[in-house]
Amino acid sequence: MCCLACGLLQAQIFSWKNPNIPRDSVKKDSILSARIDKDYFTKDTLDFIKKASQLVYDEEVLVKNTKARILGDLNSKGSIVRGITFGNNQGSSVQSSMDMQISGKLSEDVSILASISDHNLPIQADGYTQTLQEFDKIYVQLDIKKHSIIRAGHLDLDDDRTYFGRYQRRSMGLQFLTSWEHNGNKTSLDVSGGIARSEFNRMRFQGIEGNQGPYRLLGKNGEQFITIISGSEQVYIDGVLMKRGENLDYTINYNTGEITFTSFRPIYKQNFITITYNYTNRNYTRFLLTGNIQHQREKLKLGLSWFMENDNKNAPLSLNLSDEDKQYLINAGNNAEMMYAPSGVKTDYDVNKILYKKVVSGTNYHYEFSTNKEDELYQVSFTYFGNTKGDYRISQTTNNGRVFEYVGLGLGDYLAVRRLPAPEKSQVFSTNAEYALENGVIGVDASLSNNDLNLFSSKDNKQNIGYATRIYANKSFTKNNWKGTPMFEYQHIDKQFKVLDRINNVEFWRDFNLTEEFSQITQNRFVFGFDNIWKDRTFLNYKINYLDEKANYKGLKNDFSFGWKNQRWITLANASYLDTKSTAMNTQFIRANTSAELLTKKGSWSVGAALEHNLKKYNQTGLYDVSSFSWNEVFLQKKIADSARTKLLTKVYLRDNDSIRDNRLQQMNNILGIMAESQIIKTEKTQLSALVHYRKFFYKDQTLANDQNQDFVVGNIMYNQQLFQNGMRLQAFYELGNGQEAQREFQYIKVTDGQGVYKWTDYNGDGIQQLDEFEVAEYIDQAQYIRVYTNTVKYLASNKNKLQLALFVNPAVIFSSENEFLKRWNFNVSMLSQNAFMKGDRVVVLNPFAKESDQIMKTQNILFSALFNSNDKSGWNANYRYSANDNLLNANYSIEERSQDSHFFNLGYWFNKNFRADWENQLQDITNHSQMFSTRNYLLQNWETKPKATYRLTESLQAELFGALRQKKRSDGDERLKAYELSGTLQWDHKKTSLRANFSFINNEFTGNSFSIVGNQMLEGLKAGKNQVWSVILQQNLNSFLQLNVNYEGRNSGERTIHTGSMQIRASF
Repeated sequence: MCCLACGLLQAQIFSWKNPNIPRDSVKKDSILSARIDKDYFTKDTLDFIKKASQLVYDEEVLVKNTKARILGDLNSKGSIVRGITFGNNQGSSVQSSMDMQISGKLSEDVSILASISDHNLPIQADGYTQTLQEFDKIYVQLDIKKHSIIRAGHLDLDDDRTYFGRYQRRSMGLQFLTSWEHNGNKTSLDVSGGIARSEFNRMRFQGIEGNQGPYRLLGKNGEQFITIISGSEQVYIDGVLMKRGENLDYTINYNTGEITFTSFRPIYKQNFITITYNYTNRNYTRFLLTGNIQHQREKLKLGLSWFMENDNKNAPLSLNLSDEDKQYLINAGNNAEMMYAPSGVKTDYDVNKILYKKVVSGTNYHYEFSTNKEDELYQVSFTYFGNTKGDYRISQTTNNGRVFEYVGLGLGDYLAVRRLPAPEKSQVFSTNAEYALENGVIGVDASLSNNDLNLFSSKDNKQNIGYATRIYANKSFTKNNWKGTPMFEYQHIDKQFKVLDRINNVEFWRDFNLTEEFSQITQNRFVFGFDNIWKDRTFLNYKINYLDEKANYKGLKNDFSFGWKNQRWITLANASYLDTKSTAMNTQFIRANTSAELLTKKGSWSVGAALEHNLKKYNQTGLYDVSSFSWNEVFLQKKIADSARTKLLTKVYLRDNDSIRDNRLQQMNNILGIMAESQIIKTEKTQLSALVHYRKFFYKDQTLANDQNQDFVVGNIMYNQQLFQNGMRLQAFYELGNGQEAQREFQYIKVTDGQGVYKWTDYNGDGIQQLDEFEVAEYIDQAQYIRVYTNTVKYLASNKNKLQLALFVNPAVIFSSENEFLKRWNFNVSMLSQNAFMKGDRVVVLNPFAKESDQIMKTQNILFSALFNSNDKSGWNANYRYSANDNLLNANYSIEERSQDSHFFNLGYWFNKNFRADWENQLQDITNHSQMFSTRNYLLQNWETKPKATYRLTESLQAELFGALRQKKRSDGDERLKAYELSGTLQWDHKKTSLRANFSFINNEFTGNSFSIVGNQMLEGLKAGKNQVWSVILQQNLNSFLQLNVNYEGRNSGERTIHTGSMQIRASF
């Protein structure tokens, strides 16, 4: 039935893609696809290979609109689709989508730019979203007389013009920007209002030696599983902003909230990573109002800004708060530890839910998993509190969903409570003024905040109002070749002031040995600095910072920097000394680095050193904190850049690490590091580059080393080559490194009929959903479930490698031949091998095809194709295709591996332009092995032969007839299948109408257990015995931009007949 959307039908081809293949949200592998005549898909490793959906229900149509534009003179592109699917084996469901881009002038003074997308399909499969959500993107911009802008829809809002009120948010609303000028004075206005779609958070953590990730991002209240707003993140390593991209610094999976650093950016233990981001928040309807007014005169700048973000406590979204829940919030005030409520709710039995019964013991009770319909059942949610801080633990079962078991008071990790998010209000009003002096400025900033952490309660409202002020100035002086710039700054932040995002630089908290930039303690800060520069060749700068947090903390920090250069030398040096005193501990933090670079004709030589020495001592006990450390490093570096073709950077460094033992700093280890990065060749036809970073650890006391070998290698090689006048093209990428592999759990949840991917079959008849009873649905009426991850992830330290390869060969171009026989040949090879192995004591695993018992992830796909084309629809044509797929997935406490080798050969002959005959043949070996489910262990050997004839009766009418013989055998079992299929298709195309009808008769001679996972896969969703499958597709162009699609499909397997239909209207612009 795959032929429903192929052949000569000039409509669309719909491919039902499996959304449950993990993808990085921004990751694209640079392997070119091979030219093949048939679509092949890489299924999830836990899914069985099935045919694509037999029903076209949402189509991608590209229509060339050469007639009059529906929107007049505006440039438009896109489509609007509305459709409905219904049948006697499913409920009706509605599909809708819209993709439009509009640009142009509405009038002489007004221009428009718009992009609108709206899809109501589930988009978070294999993420942590467990409900269907509409995905939409709306953006409309009107430019008015070149000085005013109106934006509507999804807005990216940020403000860095105010010191205390900086923010970055996304909202759905309206924004107005305008500016005007009078007598040389400029004024600008920026106001917006809308519904906030996200929550802001900042996360700081220290890197794990040699661990490229993924690292999990959390919500501001510790939520472990969040969905990141795409493009909202900013990633800093040691204060330096990173760039997103597979060939840059990091990649990020927005659905799972995980960030992974590439081999171009190795991660070390001394790296301090800061990530800011917005994530989805559907607790309450949240309104966001922002504004900024700036006025500028010749020497004076004035500004006023406001930020108001308010939750509507009477309009919860995904929350269902009872009166009892609201009372908990009223009593909690601003105390987050009191914002919890019992989570058990009485409910009726539902096979799609994990339910519990209440077990009462005296005055206490606990919950116990139950599938008994006669029990009084509860739906219970559990919250993780930490090891031995709860009463429940996760039970390893095969049920569809997590099951918790009671282990005793204080003996578990979870409690049967749910957190109650409180509605919040954040308001910050800021003003600033700056006056220009001769070669300097003086300015002031002031802000007022109103931050209510719980709008249900007035209990702690006295803590809501806070303020902050700052005054600053600088002025430059020059004399001869010297320029000096003194500066000073004073800032005061009240303990109740609300910091929206951040105020100071990213590393401020670390610079002053603080746990947070602002810890709700009143801060006073004095800064004085003096910068000096001579002849643009030498600079000498000094800055002193004094930070005071009342009686809790006092810190004095001195910074010194020096630089000198001439035609051959560049010398740099930086040093800082911090001394802090607080009620808990005193600290001393010394940092310094210096380097000297000698420039040569073909590069440079560099030598340098760096150190950090951070001691933290408790006042009461006199003991050093275990986070105290010291390290120093020396390096030698060589750069070569003798031409545009060859570049090389090599670096060797030695590092000494000390940590606290026996209440004093003692040597922990020494590190030898070797780094090389080279652009070896770069020409029009050849590109070759390589990068490698190796770190070797030496322990004075081997007992200090972990069980795992800390040595690691990170690197990659990229090679692109064009040969024989571009008749042969090779692309290759090889990467290795270390990281951690996620061991996830997932479950299947029911969605609207026809909008899922999987079906459930109760094979054991117990009425309980088990994970091995879910399969990819062959027909759309059966697709009632999607798969999502549960809120449990365990990370395993791993060695990783990856190999990508693509080879394209055109013999006619290679031999510069006009020979018609050679011109008809094309050869393609593509390969992907991606693996992860348990780290253990190994440094690296080089072989991308290694097969080892400790392998925890594998994706290996190989495709070879040879095509002999018939370009003029005459004579012979043929193609051969070999594919090998081997996938291993570590999930739900189990490893499952699936491999499939396939050979496909087609031989065709055009008798004339109207009549064609084909003979298709396929061999297939499938192996599946599961640690947990014996029902998923099988070996299959399949083959198929299919002669086919296609004849064009008239210019508008075409007929196709084929017969097929299939044999499938289970090598490790009794299942056998011999299937005979006879199928005929008629297609009629006339002017604006296209009609395609198909009927297939399939006789399945099956022996063995057909009501099983293997039986279902061999029968492809049909039954043993006689089956009939038919379909009709009508496509009608109503006018130049409207198209009607009517699809009907039916099947009968000896029982009741299944009918499924859909109707869709599409407007194309």
